[in-house]
Amino acid sequence: MNEQLRLALENFLNALRDSDAVVRYENAKALYTTDGKLMALIDQYNCQAQLLRDEGAREERNDELIAQITTKLKDLYDEIMANEAMLAMQAAEQEISDIVNDVNKGMQSILRPEMEGGCTGNCSTCSSCH
Repeated sequence: MNEQLRLALENFLNALRDSDAVVRYENAKALYTTDGKLMALIDQYNCQAQLLRDEGAREERNDELIAQITTKLKDLYDEIMANEAMLAMQAAEQEISDIVNDVNKGMQSILRPEMEGGCTGNCSTCSSCH
């Protein structure tokens, strides 16, 4: 990487680090990881999911038990997804994902302009100008 690109990347990363999106992500992550109730719900969910996998793998499956576990999983999932810390984390992750996608699209528009409908300089790749 040449010096100009390295500096531009460094400036971009510094701006990203200081951005509201990253601050929101860091705050959401802290809230998420310190929410004891949420962590307990996730642990319960993972336990129930393992029980469901184990029961489903048995030769003589207990369909009633599978139905009970499935219901419990759905209830836990709904409670997890309604948790404020989970909602904040999901929103923050989506915002960061959108930034990453924008960066990728920008790079692709340079490396493969035909993918974005940009002019490639070759009229055979395009439906028409303007």
